[in-house]
Amino acid sequence: MKKKKINLALVAARKGSKGVKNKNLLNIKNKSITKIAVNIAVKLKKINNVILSSDSQKILDTVPNNKKLIKLKRKKYLARDKTPMLPVMYDAINYFEKFFNYKYLVNNLVIIDPTSPLRNTSDIYKAIKLFNKKKPDLLVSAHDAQHNPYFSILEKKGRFYKLSKALKQDPGSRQEAPKTYDINTIVWIYSRKAVMKIKKRIPKKTIMFKTPKERSIDIDNQNDINLINFYLKNKNNDKKNIQFKSI
Repeated sequence: MKKKKINLALVAARKGSKGVKNKNLLNIKNKSITKIAVNIAVKLKKINNVILSSDSQKILDTVPNNKKLIKLKRKKYLARDKTPMLPVMYDAINYFEKFFNYKYLVNNLVIIDPTSPLRNTSDIYKAIKLFNKKKPDLLVSAHDAQHNPYFSILEKKGRFYKLSKALKQDPGSRQEAPKTYDINTIVWIYSRKAVMKIKKRIPKKTIMFKTPKERSIDIDNQNDINLINFYLKNKNNDKKNIQFKSI
């Protein structure tokens, strides 16, 4: 019997966070950012199932059950501050395939990080469509870089400083520097091969899905929350209806 290949989404939301306490329980208009991410994933027809992976039962409980949703209580060693994302993805694929007794195999893994709450379903849909067309090992979302490392970012070398990435000849103007982009967490899509065999965060066959800067804010600190707050206030033109709070 031929095994069915599916698109699996992963929402990874661990308990610990450095910049913002209880970040994945942060509320936007009475919905946690984790719940917002899961809601987008379960709505999309191109995503067959969604895994919510967390080491926190409280986080798992904030999201209502859904026929497409599988809640995975993550092991502690996969939820440390310095734990890379790749083992978490590997764990999610293994768990899913064992959960269904290998009746289904993961074709692509769609990462929907809770820390980008300004994304919409159209972002994910278009990214999946591009991934299916180009067939890379990774699609990564990114937006125009605010600072170009070839022109305006310095790094320390001994007692002195130099441009972060030296070219054969330093660009005389920002316009002469190579075009660069800032990676964000709106959507990443990995092939099964990339996660299970290649095991590189950025494999060789990587393409970019460009996103608008205003929807590309990742929550890492209080300033990011303020930026999102500012954006939503201006978008809705109603400063009283938008509230952020950390639980």
